[in-house]
Amino acid sequence: MKAARRTSRAARRPRGASPLAGGVAACVLALGCGAARADRVPAGDAIADGVATEAGSGVSRDPRGFRLALSLLSGSTRADAGLSAYQWSTTPRMAWGAQALAGRGRFEIGPRLWRSSTTQRIDVPGVTASPTVRSTSLELVGRGRVATCWDARLLASASGGRLHLGYDPDQIVIPSYGLGAPIVARFTPVDEWIAGLGLGVERPLLERWTVGLAFERRIFGLDTAHRSGNVIVNARESFGDWSARLELSRLLQRR
Repeated sequence: MKAARRTSRAARRPRGASPLAGGVAACVLALGCGAARADRVPAGDAIADGVATEAGSGVSRDPRGFRLALSLLSGSTRADAGLSAYQWSTTPRMAWGAQALAGRGRFEIGPRLWRSSTTQRIDVPGVTASPTVRSTSLELVGRGRVATCWDARLLASASGGRLHLGYDPDQIVIPSYGLGAPIVARFTPVDEWIAGLGLGVERPLLERWTVGLAFERRIFGLDTAHRSGNVIVNARESFGDWSARLELSRLLQRR
Protein backbone atom coordinates (compact mmCIF):
# COMPACT_ATOMS: atom_id res chain seq x y z
CA MET A 1 0.00 0.00 0.00
CA LYS A 2 2.84 2.44 0.85
CA ALA A 3 4.50 1.71 -2.49
CA ALA A 4 1.22 2.41 -4.28
CA ARG A 5 0.85 5.79 -2.48
CA ARG A 6 4.42 6.81 -3.48
CA THR A 7 3.69 5.83 -7.08
CA SER A 8 0.51 7.96 -7.03
CA ARG A 9 2.41 11.02 -5.73
CA ALA A 10 5.08 10.55 -8.42
CA ALA A 11 2.39 10.46 -11.08
CA ARG A 12 0.96 13.78 -9.88
CA ARG A 13 4.37 15.58 -9.90
CA PRO A 14 6.94 15.09 -12.69
CA ARG A 15 10.41 13.92 -11.64
CA GLY A 16 12.65 16.85 -10.77
CA ALA A 17 9.75 19.31 -10.27
CA SER A 18 10.04 21.77 -7.39
CA PRO A 19 8.11 24.73 -5.92
CA LEU A 20 10.67 27.10 -7.57
CA ALA A 21 9.98 25.60 -10.98
CA GLY A 22 6.25 26.04 -10.39
CA GLY A 23 6.78 29.72 -9.53
CA VAL A 24 8.83 30.29 -12.70
CA ALA A 25 6.08 28.67 -14.76
CA ALA A 26 3.50 30.96 -13.14
CA CYS A 27 5.65 34.03 -13.95
CA VAL A 28 6.02 32.93 -17.57
CA LEU A 29 2.25 32.50 -17.78
CA ALA A 30 1.66 35.96 -16.28
CA LEU A 31 4.12 37.57 -18.71
CA GLY A 32 2.37 35.84 -21.57
CA CYS A 33 -0.96 37.26 -20.47
CA GLY A 34 0.62 40.72 -20.11
CA ALA A 35 2.09 40.52 -23.59
CA ALA A 36 -1.27 39.56 -25.02
CA ARG A 37 -2.81 42.56 -23.27
CA ALA A 38 -0.01 44.85 -24.46
CA ASP A 39 -0.77 43.85 -28.04
CA ARG A 40 -4.04 45.73 -27.67
CA VAL A 41 -2.30 48.99 -26.60
CA PRO A 42 -0.94 51.28 -29.37
CA ALA A 43 2.84 51.39 -29.73
CA GLY A 44 4.49 54.07 -27.63
CA ASP A 45 1.72 54.08 -25.02
CA ALA A 46 1.70 52.82 -21.46
CA ILE A 47 -1.00 51.73 -19.04
CA ALA A 48 -1.31 53.71 -15.84
CA ASP A 49 -4.18 53.25 -13.41
CA GLY A 50 -6.24 51.65 -16.16
CA VAL A 51 -5.92 54.73 -18.43
CA ALA A 52 -3.88 54.82 -21.64
CA THR A 53 -1.26 57.58 -21.59
CA GLU A 54 1.23 58.69 -24.21
CA ALA A 55 4.68 57.46 -23.17
CA GLY A 56 6.81 60.22 -21.67
CA SER A 57 4.18 62.94 -22.01
CA GLY A 58 1.99 62.28 -18.99
CA VAL A 59 -1.05 63.38 -21.06
CA SER A 60 -4.17 61.32 -20.48
CA ARG A 61 -5.81 59.74 -23.52
CA ASP A 62 -8.88 58.68 -21.59
CA PRO A 63 -11.75 59.79 -23.87
CA ARG A 64 -13.74 60.77 -20.78
CA GLY A 65 -10.91 62.91 -19.37
CA PHE A 66 -10.79 66.69 -19.04
CA ARG A 67 -8.98 68.51 -21.84
CA LEU A 68 -7.71 72.12 -21.94
CA ALA A 69 -5.96 73.57 -25.00
CA LEU A 70 -4.39 77.03 -25.21
CA SER A 71 -3.73 77.96 -28.85
CA LEU A 72 -1.94 80.54 -30.95
CA LEU A 73 -3.59 81.10 -34.34
CA SER A 74 -2.29 82.48 -37.64
CA GLY A 75 -3.57 82.34 -41.19
CA SER A 76 -5.56 84.44 -43.63
CA THR A 77 -9.07 85.82 -44.13
CA ARG A 78 -10.79 86.73 -47.40
CA ALA A 79 -13.86 88.98 -47.46
CA ASP A 80 -16.93 88.07 -49.53
CA ALA A 81 -16.91 89.06 -53.20
CA GLY A 82 -20.16 90.96 -52.52
CA LEU A 83 -18.21 93.56 -50.51
CA SER A 84 -16.30 94.56 -53.66
CA ALA A 85 -19.46 96.45 -54.72
CA TYR A 86 -18.72 98.78 -51.80
CA GLN A 87 -15.05 99.15 -52.79
CA TRP A 88 -13.71 96.65 -50.24
CA SER A 89 -10.61 94.69 -51.21
CA THR A 90 -11.51 90.98 -51.26
CA THR A 91 -8.01 89.52 -51.66
CA PRO A 92 -6.84 87.21 -48.80
CA ARG A 93 -5.07 89.06 -45.97
CA MET A 94 -2.89 87.83 -43.12
CA ALA A 95 -4.67 87.33 -39.80
CA TRP A 96 -3.85 86.14 -36.28
CA GLY A 97 -5.50 85.28 -32.99
CA ALA A 98 -5.69 83.08 -29.90
CA GLN A 99 -8.15 80.71 -28.29
CA ALA A 100 -8.67 78.59 -25.19
CA LEU A 101 -10.83 75.44 -25.42
CA ALA A 102 -11.85 73.15 -22.58
CA GLY A 103 -13.95 70.02 -22.69
CA ARG A 104 -14.52 66.40 -21.86
CA GLY A 105 -14.77 63.47 -24.24
CA ARG A 106 -15.54 64.45 -27.83
CA PHE A 107 -16.61 68.04 -27.17
CA GLU A 108 -14.88 71.27 -26.12
CA ILE A 109 -15.84 74.94 -25.88
CA GLY A 110 -14.15 78.27 -25.21
CA PRO A 111 -13.40 81.84 -26.38
CA ARG A 112 -11.52 82.86 -29.52
CA LEU A 113 -10.01 86.19 -30.59
CA TRP A 114 -9.39 86.69 -34.32
CA ARG A 115 -8.01 89.81 -36.07
CA SER A 116 -7.67 90.61 -39.74
CA SER A 117 -7.81 93.65 -42.02
CA THR A 118 -8.59 94.82 -45.53
CA THR A 119 -9.01 98.18 -47.30
CA GLN A 120 -11.99 100.15 -48.61
CA ARG A 121 -11.53 102.58 -51.46
CA ILE A 122 -13.24 105.96 -50.99
CA ASP A 123 -13.90 108.05 -54.10
CA VAL A 124 -15.44 111.48 -53.52
CA PRO A 125 -14.94 114.68 -55.52
CA GLY A 126 -11.40 115.87 -54.89
CA VAL A 127 -10.36 112.92 -52.68
CA THR A 128 -9.39 109.31 -53.30
CA ALA A 129 -8.42 107.31 -50.21
CA SER A 130 -8.12 103.67 -49.15
CA PRO A 131 -8.42 103.49 -45.36
CA THR A 132 -7.64 100.21 -43.62
CA VAL A 133 -10.64 98.36 -42.22
CA ARG A 134 -9.57 96.38 -39.15
CA SER A 135 -11.74 93.41 -38.18
CA THR A 136 -11.66 92.10 -34.60
CA SER A 137 -13.98 89.32 -33.47
CA LEU A 138 -14.49 87.79 -30.03
CA GLU A 139 -16.46 84.55 -30.31
CA LEU A 140 -17.51 81.52 -28.32
CA VAL A 141 -16.36 78.40 -30.18
CA GLY A 142 -17.71 74.89 -29.75
CA ARG A 143 -16.20 71.95 -31.57
CA GLY A 144 -16.43 68.17 -31.53
CA ARG A 145 -14.37 65.25 -32.74
CA VAL A 146 -15.98 63.60 -35.77
CA ALA A 147 -13.39 60.87 -36.39
CA THR A 148 -9.84 59.80 -35.50
CA CYS A 149 -7.34 58.39 -37.99
CA TRP A 150 -3.59 57.77 -37.42
CA ASP A 151 -3.61 59.96 -34.26
CA ALA A 152 -5.22 62.84 -36.22
CA ARG A 153 -8.59 64.21 -35.06
CA LEU A 154 -11.16 65.42 -37.60
CA LEU A 155 -13.10 68.28 -35.99
CA ALA A 156 -16.35 70.13 -36.77
CA SER A 157 -16.92 73.55 -35.17
CA ALA A 158 -19.51 76.29 -34.72
CA SER A 159 -18.90 79.82 -33.46
CA GLY A 160 -20.80 82.96 -32.55
CA GLY A 161 -19.97 86.33 -31.06
CA ARG A 162 -19.32 90.00 -31.78
CA LEU A 163 -17.46 91.62 -34.68
CA HIS A 164 -15.88 95.08 -34.48
CA LEU A 165 -14.93 96.97 -37.67
CA GLY A 166 -12.75 100.06 -37.28
CA TYR A 167 -11.15 102.41 -39.82
CA ASP A 168 -7.59 103.74 -39.93
CA PRO A 169 -7.58 106.66 -40.58
CA ASP A 170 -11.11 107.16 -39.35
CA GLN A 171 -11.78 110.37 -41.30
CA ILE A 172 -11.03 112.17 -44.56
CA VAL A 173 -11.11 115.87 -45.41
CA ILE A 174 -13.02 116.90 -48.53
CA PRO A 175 -11.96 120.26 -49.97
CA SER A 176 -14.65 122.84 -50.67
CA TYR A 177 -12.73 124.62 -53.43
CA GLY A 178 -13.28 128.06 -51.95
CA LEU A 179 -16.97 127.58 -51.31
CA GLY A 180 -16.58 127.32 -47.55
CA ALA A 181 -14.79 125.32 -44.91
CA PRO A 182 -13.51 121.84 -45.84
CA ILE A 183 -15.85 118.97 -45.02
CA VAL A 184 -14.63 116.33 -42.56
CA ALA A 185 -16.13 112.89 -43.23
CA ARG A 186 -15.78 110.47 -40.33
CA PHE A 187 -16.03 106.69 -40.50
CA THR A 188 -17.96 105.39 -37.52
CA PRO A 189 -16.85 102.01 -36.08
CA VAL A 190 -19.31 99.16 -36.65
CA ASP A 191 -20.24 96.43 -34.16
CA GLU A 192 -22.24 93.42 -35.38
CA TRP A 193 -23.09 89.84 -34.47
CA ILE A 194 -21.17 87.14 -36.34
CA ALA A 195 -21.57 83.35 -36.62
CA GLY A 196 -19.67 80.61 -38.43
CA LEU A 197 -19.20 76.91 -39.19
CA GLY A 198 -15.91 75.14 -39.82
CA LEU A 199 -13.93 71.93 -40.27
CA GLY A 200 -10.41 71.15 -39.10
CA VAL A 201 -7.82 68.47 -38.43
CA GLU A 202 -5.45 68.21 -35.46
CA ARG A 203 -2.62 65.82 -34.60
CA PRO A 204 0.10 65.51 -31.90
CA LEU A 205 3.34 67.39 -32.55
CA LEU A 206 5.50 67.12 -29.41
CA GLU A 207 4.88 66.29 -25.75
CA ARG A 208 1.74 68.23 -24.75
CA TRP A 209 1.71 70.09 -28.10
CA THR A 210 -0.57 69.66 -31.11
CA VAL A 211 -0.75 71.32 -34.53
CA GLY A 212 -3.93 71.80 -36.52
CA LEU A 213 -5.39 73.31 -39.68
CA ALA A 214 -8.93 74.71 -39.76
CA PHE A 215 -11.23 76.32 -42.36
CA GLU A 216 -14.28 78.40 -41.43
CA ARG A 217 -17.09 80.30 -43.11
CA ARG A 218 -18.58 83.21 -41.13
CA ILE A 219 -21.66 85.39 -41.74
CA PHE A 220 -22.46 88.91 -40.49
CA GLY A 221 -24.83 91.74 -41.42
CA LEU A 222 -24.12 95.37 -42.38
CA ASP A 223 -26.27 98.44 -42.96
CA THR A 224 -25.47 99.66 -46.48
CA ALA A 225 -26.24 102.65 -48.68
CA HIS A 226 -25.87 102.80 -52.45
CA ARG A 227 -27.14 104.89 -55.33
CA SER A 228 -29.83 103.53 -57.64
CA GLY A 229 -30.37 106.17 -60.32
CA ASN A 230 -31.07 109.40 -58.48
CA VAL A 231 -32.10 107.61 -55.25
CA ILE A 232 -29.95 106.57 -52.30
CA VAL A 233 -31.04 103.10 -51.17
CA ASN A 234 -30.46 102.10 -47.55
CA ALA A 235 -30.61 98.37 -46.85
CA ARG A 236 -29.56 95.63 -44.45
CA GLU A 237 -27.39 93.04 -46.23
CA SER A 238 -25.62 89.84 -45.24
CA PHE A 239 -21.92 89.36 -45.94
CA GLY A 240 -19.24 87.02 -44.74
CA ASP A 241 -15.66 85.88 -44.94
CA TRP A 242 -13.55 82.72 -45.31
CA SER A 243 -10.70 81.97 -42.93
CA ALA A 244 -7.88 79.42 -42.98
CA ARG A 245 -6.08 78.97 -39.66
CA LEU A 246 -2.95 77.21 -38.47
CA GLU A 247 -3.31 76.30 -34.78
CA LEU A 248 -0.42 75.58 -32.43
CA SER A 249 -1.84 74.32 -29.13
CA ARG A 250 -0.46 73.57 -25.69
CA LEU A 251 -2.40 70.76 -23.97
CA LEU A 252 -3.19 70.67 -20.27
CA GLN A 253 -5.07 67.61 -19.03
CA ARG A 254 -6.07 65.72 -15.93
CA ARG A 255 -7.54 62.27 -15.56
